[in-house]
Amino acid sequence: MTDSGVKQRPSSKARNWHVPVVIGALLVLWLLIFRNFIWGGDTLLYKDIGSDSINVSYPYYITLSDYLHEKGIPSWTFRTGMGQNLFPYIGTVLVSPVVWLGKGMIAQSIVYQHLVYVLVAGILFARFLADRGLTFAACLLGSLLLSFSAYMCMGSCWFFHATELVCFTGLLFAAEKAAGRGHWAYLALGVALTAFLGAFNLYLAALFLCLYVPARLLERGSESIRRLVRPCVVLAVVAFLGVALSAIISVNNFYALLNSPRGSGSASLTGKLMSSSVLGLESSLHYVTALLRPFGNDLLGTGSSFHGWQNYLEAPMSYCGIICLVLLPQVFVGASRRQRGIYAGLLLFLVIPTVFPWFRHLFWAFQGNYYRAYSLFSVFGVITLAMTAFSRYAEGRVFNLWLLGITAAVLAGILYLPVDLMQNLIDRPLRVWALVMIAAHAAVLGGGYLLRRQRLGAWIVILLATGELYYFDRITVVDDRPVITKQELTERVGYNDETVDVIRDLKATDESFYRVTKTFLSGLGVFGSVNDAMVFGFFGTSSYSSFNNLDYTNFLLALDVIDPEIIGTDTRWSLGLLGHPLLSTFACEKYVLTEDPVPFQTAEGYEFVKNYGRRYLFRNRLFLPLGLTFRQYIPEDQFIQLESEAKAATLLHAVVLSNDVALTAGGLTRLEVSDLKEQIRGTATVDLVELRRRSSLEMRQFSENRIKGNVRLEGKSVLVVQTAFDRGWHAWQDGRAVPVSKVDAGLVGVVLDGGIHEIELCYTPPFRIVGGVISLVALAILGMAVYRWPRMQMDSVR
Repeated sequence: MTDSGVKQRPSSKARNWHVPVVIGALLVLWLLIFRNFIWGGDTLLYKDIGSDSINVSYPYYITLSDYLHEKGIPSWTFRTGMGQNLFPYIGTVLVSPVVWLGKGMIAQSIVYQHLVYVLVAGILFARFLADRGLTFAACLLGSLLLSFSAYMCMGSCWFFHATELVCFTGLLFAAEKAAGRGHWAYLALGVALTAFLGAFNLYLAALFLCLYVPARLLERGSESIRRLVRPCVVLAVVAFLGVALSAIISVNNFYALLNSPRGSGSASLTGKLMSSSVLGLESSLHYVTALLRPFGNDLLGTGSSFHGWQNYLEAPMSYCGIICLVLLPQVFVGASRRQRGIYAGLLLFLVIPTVFPWFRHLFWAFQGNYYRAYSLFSVFGVITLAMTAFSRYAEGRVFNLWLLGITAAVLAGILYLPVDLMQNLIDRPLRVWALVMIAAHAAVLGGGYLLRRQRLGAWIVILLATGELYYFDRITVVDDRPVITKQELTERVGYNDETVDVIRDLKATDESFYRVTKTFLSGLGVFGSVNDAMVFGFFGTSSYSSFNNLDYTNFLLALDVIDPEIIGTDTRWSLGLLGHPLLSTFACEKYVLTEDPVPFQTAEGYEFVKNYGRRYLFRNRLFLPLGLTFRQYIPEDQFIQLESEAKAATLLHAVVLSNDVALTAGGLTRLEVSDLKEQIRGTATVDLVELRRRSSLEMRQFSENRIKGNVRLEGKSVLVVQTAFDRGWHAWQDGRAVPVSKVDAGLVGVVLDGGIHEIELCYTPPFRIVGGVISLVALAILGMAVYRWPRMQMDSVR
């Protein structure tokens, strides 16, 4: 007998023959659920609460696609905020195949990308269950339940969830290969795969392996701590090798996470979440949500109509088939004492963080108050245990009818608990469907056992579960959820509005560097998109990202553009310099595209260019180029104390320097606050702009990560490049390397000597070379180790 309690592991030949069956089942169910997106007129771009598909994922797909086709490996871009490094997110290029397509094909191809995720996750999970010794029926059903779980269905609009499920399923498969069969190299590759999602997922991978590997070794029969420790240590070394393999991606991404408001800035939730009581409780609505969501993702509403805790995305995503709820208690029947202890430990892992939120915050390293990956880990555990019980049932082994009846009664009772909050919010028709599925599964399982036709009963259960997944997932993915239609992709709406014509004309007639301010948002989602520049291909100052550049947000904070009271929101949904005309002028705004022309018809410095239907294009006559030079500076601590209007004007008079930078920039004139205010009052904006233009960088060559030009300076000066500071920027004066400093509280600055100089600035993603070397060394070690020790002996733990 095998360690999971079934008679024998299917032969390699049989398992290979089963793969097409798994693929066929996954494909048929996917075609039924997503048929509107294939043969109908819909795309997987949601307008409701899932509008992150429009506002975040789609703009990044477009930007990465443009970068790959026009420039090569993603690096610095001016299309995100005031500049951002794209290299930390290169994992998206590897796990999101649509970015390799032309941008005109992406919107309609996202659904096929989702098919790839469904097939890959389903096949990997089926093979994982097969390696645990489960029957083909259990492998097939488990594959369907995972690939069409709430987590994957959420991945139809929050695409990150689909990629997360695929990568962690790969890690689960690799962990089983290593801990269960001794094929350790899979584990190194599985850990490296999770790094494609971002460096933080290496932490989640470590948590996952710390839970799964010891439990699996114990389940297989380790009789002493000593025999358990040795393979755990060996596999930990293998996992670290996987971390090293991913270094070319993970090191840069880790730096980007730290260099963001959430990582090391004032928007971090660490202090707030760590201060909560360990045994503190959540709201009643939270517990109602946690109790009902395993029965169906939409029992408390769909999309924007969700009435549960938090929102549709951040609430528990625990639905993975009602059959799992019915079968879960049966895993204890016929299990050894050791196995029962392991299974009980897993259930405690599911229950404790749900009841006491502090433990869920701990799971997230106190960086988030939501479920997400925790729900995914829970789904893995629930399906695996349920399919272990299902495999025993299909083989005619021990099964407890009394426990089945009690389980069905308890599940039905939960749906009808006399709690006013629950009964007022629950979707009553869906509750009936959930009740019917509980009864149907229980009846088929019980009837098959009594009639000694358990194999037939197992296949009927698979058919029932498939029908249930189809019905429930159609609600999650399709029913009453507004999406971008294929027709809208060709109409003058959304990301195909008049902005397309404006940017095309500007690029054809103006080859200088400039930024465009849009006073309206083109995205059609319920939440407006501030990533329009990424889609239309122009340079702006706004950005919607969970991990905006820290110095970009520090610059906005210093200029009082971001409200400190809502810093967590404004550092993610940043409108940039919109509504701050003097700051926009400083930041190279040359054009304004608006739906309301009146303010710009009367504003100083703007001239009308052309109207495009309902949109009006204006030129800012006070436009300033990229690269301004200053011989005067004001200390940063004094700048922070100025009034907001004075701060904006100050950036046109002097450079703002920290004390450290000021010490290295000898020869500059320190400007006192009183003198600064006198200059502001006595200098007309037009004259000041002309002065700045005369001493600015005369650009001869521009690409998003390389700038060349000439400057003529009367004395020691600081060149201010109006983009976010990043340690990847490097500068040369007449071929000689010069330091790049942080100026103006978050922008790029270079101290230059007086005279006529040739200036070059180049951006290289920090740690890319270091990460690449580490990855190459790790790859060489992996190759030699696989050749020398292709398989780790696991006999010592049997």
